[in-house]
Amino acid sequence: MKTDPLYCTLLGASLLATGSLKAQHDQPVQKDIPNIILVLAEDLGPRFGCFGDEVANTPHIDKLAHEGVRFTHVYTMAGVSSPSRAGLITGVMQNFTGLQHMRTKGFFEHPYMGVPPAHVKGYPEILRKNGYFTYADVKFDYQFCDGPIDPGPFSLWSATGNARNIEDQLLQPVWRNLNTKNKPFFINYNPQITHESGLFTYENTPENMHASVKGKEDIRSRYNFIPTDPKSVILDPYWVDTPETRKEVARFYDNIQIVDMQVGDVIKNLKEDGLWDNTILIVSTDHGDCLPRHKRDGYDSGTRVPMIIRIPEKYRPSWFGKEGTVDDRLISFEDLATTILGFAGIEPPAYMTGIDLSKDFPEKRDYVYAVRGRIDRAPYMRSYFVLGNNYQYIRNLDDTPNGATVAYRDMGETNKALNKAYKEGTLNKNQNKWFENNPKEELYDLEKDPYQLNNIASDAAYSTVLETFRTELDRWRNTGNDMNIVPEAQMVKDLKDENGNTRITLPPVAVQDDINNKIYISNRTQDASIGYSFDGKNWEIYNGSFLPPVSATEVKIKAVRYGWKESDVISISLK
Repeated sequence: MKTDPLYCTLLGASLLATGSLKAQHDQPVQKDIPNIILVLAEDLGPRFGCFGDEVANTPHIDKLAHEGVRFTHVYTMAGVSSPSRAGLITGVMQNFTGLQHMRTKGFFEHPYMGVPPAHVKGYPEILRKNGYFTYADVKFDYQFCDGPIDPGPFSLWSATGNARNIEDQLLQPVWRNLNTKNKPFFINYNPQITHESGLFTYENTPENMHASVKGKEDIRSRYNFIPTDPKSVILDPYWVDTPETRKEVARFYDNIQIVDMQVGDVIKNLKEDGLWDNTILIVSTDHGDCLPRHKRDGYDSGTRVPMIIRIPEKYRPSWFGKEGTVDDRLISFEDLATTILGFAGIEPPAYMTGIDLSKDFPEKRDYVYAVRGRIDRAPYMRSYFVLGNNYQYIRNLDDTPNGATVAYRDMGETNKALNKAYKEGTLNKNQNKWFENNPKEELYDLEKDPYQLNNIASDAAYSTVLETFRTELDRWRNTGNDMNIVPEAQMVKDLKDENGNTRITLPPVAVQDDINNKIYISNRTQDASIGYSFDGKNWEIYNGSFLPPVSATEVKIKAVRYGWKESDVISISLK
């Protein structure tokens, strides 16, 4: 919530001291429409106890798994945040919308905002247009916004948190203090503590990063976690076993404990407020671990994520298992937008091609897909990933090594140990592969080779499997306009106006009808999202003509196309 930081700090201290404020939440008028909460943690693979991780200390999430269904084969559409979140919010594979590169605002040649096709809308906006109150806390990062903490188009969220306010990062029961206008709510929490930056320290970062380190330390100070013994952690075979690496991985597990406690708080508050039986809860993460050869790569370790869904019995589709069920069906993040809309009783738009898991008998996937574009300032690392039937196939358009220099990643101790050993020539064969140029094709047998160390693309024994995956990749790439082959600089140039500036949405036209007194609004920019307000602060989404309140004397109106600047605000006096 965008409020005064000092007030939030004092309020947060009160919340933590008293357990939380007891404010009455208005239940939705239509009791058969659920509230929906999506908890999307940062940079975290399936490192929960309920997913078999013996080091993890995650009792609240483990208990949730016993009350819901645990999904063991869920994959994101990218192994890094911005493209993954862009695909998630639109329900469209990000290379088909031009949002596949790692952070449009971080493009070193010319920072820009991504511009998806005009008809593509984020699912929170669709929820709003169908009667939901939508809220997201502190992380957005879906490319058509001004950086990771900018909420983007006004049409997406009824209210948002503030990333600069630590209290908004603690998964507070925001429904208690939001005026949801008697609507069902959708809340997207984004716990930040497991983000890659949560591993950084004052010692291994430059001074300009110390504010970020302090922010994570402030969060850690709020929770009583049990420090993880570095000797207990299990290291992946492609890392170098050093005390620094073990200490960093142990710190990661400490941060996971904090996420677990935050999820526990959400559950406790929902139950205290009588919302547990009216709320669908989804817990997952935005991509795999923040550690080397996980984040930024499209391997299983970079795109496989945990997911637990708890659905009150009255909303459960026929296929959904009983409490404590484990489900191994393939799920893509492409499916989340359609599923959330489906649970809200909304027919997903035709451009969303994901599977709607809210249906009683949803089809099952044979494959999931991921895409990689530019990664920070590294040379191009474009790749396609197809996973199914215990195999993963990779097509690399560029040969840049996965272990190429990425300044942000290089601050981590695990990566420093790898870089140091590589320079000294002391890496073993499997560790060294990360620094080798990528081949044109890769194929891995995930059952025999879960760490994906043995590329079998040239093995004649797997020629039939290879051809099957080649054919499937070709079929899938032809289902959309694959913008990963367009040079990013050219794409940016095409998005700008004739002067090289971000385009501006044209202001809409509005009139009040003489007969029925309703307000009618017309767009001048194709498929722009239109909002209206009677106070200039709270913007409603235009969804057809409406009668203004009797007390209103003026209505303000504006529009925005995703990735363009908002239009000027126009005002009309009411009759």
